[in-house]
Amino acid sequence: MCFTSKNRTFSWGAVVFVGFVLSVYSNFAFSLASVSGFSVASSIKNQTIKTRANHGDASAQYQLACQYRDGKGVARNIKKALHYFLKSADQGFAPAQIDLGQIYAVGNGVEKNLEAAFKWFKLAADQNFASAQYNLATLYRTGRGTKADAALARMYYEKSARHGYAKAQYNLAVMHLHGLGMPKDLSKVVYWYRKAANNGFAMAQYQLANLYLIGEGVDKNINLALKWYRAAADAGNKEAYDAKRALEATITALSASDKPGLDEDDASSILESDFVSGQQ
Repeated sequence: MCFTSKNRTFSWGAVVFVGFVLSVYSNFAFSLASVSGFSVASSIKNQTIKTRANHGDASAQYQLACQYRDGKGVARNIKKALHYFLKSADQGFAPAQIDLGQIYAVGNGVEKNLEAAFKWFKLAADQNFASAQYNLATLYRTGRGTKADAALARMYYEKSARHGYAKAQYNLAVMHLHGLGMPKDLSKVVYWYRKAANNGFAMAQYQLANLYLIGEGVDKNINLALKWYRAAADAGNKEAYDAKRALEATITALSASDKPGLDEDDASSILESDFVSGQQ
């Protein structure tokens, strides 16, 4: 939906704590995100959206573009959608700039053009739109549509993350983990994983559980590890589901034995449960 969703956002592949595991679509994927506080409700009564759009109303141009793109209330027409997105975006209307960036990034009805996507995402990002900042950071990180620049990727991820954007928070944690554009800093890894986890981002919940399981950057805490594995598993993360089951089984076995608690071998076997996912 055009009015309850604004920002088409990249998703950086899942980075599992025990190894770098990419999970992307064609190595460059998008997903919908909402525009905070954005409304395209008409302020001019008794005028159609098209009339308002043709009189230069940027929000109406954006709404009409979405309708043509999605085939809602009109016949689907990507050419007309692009026409009205451009009109709205040229007036500085950030939601249109974000959707236009998405169109060029994936080649939806136009030739794929990452340089054009970069241009439009940058304009929206500089208007302080969190998902545009996230998109821009990903382009800087990957060197797509622009020269790769880890420092600028970090800057825009951080701008987006400080707006509470969970994917940016997660990716910022990963950059701190691997020292991309900054020194490695495990305390910031934990900080941003926790932020993203509290915002419901399943992979961050899984990674945070791993940290609590092995006591890396935090005090070892099996209860918190299990809490975050369960949260991530409930959100559909398969690795977390496997780890949750392994940890629950280990806790049950320990309760029936004389062992005082989990040791390093126990933790390692739980983390390695990813490699036998699907086995009952």
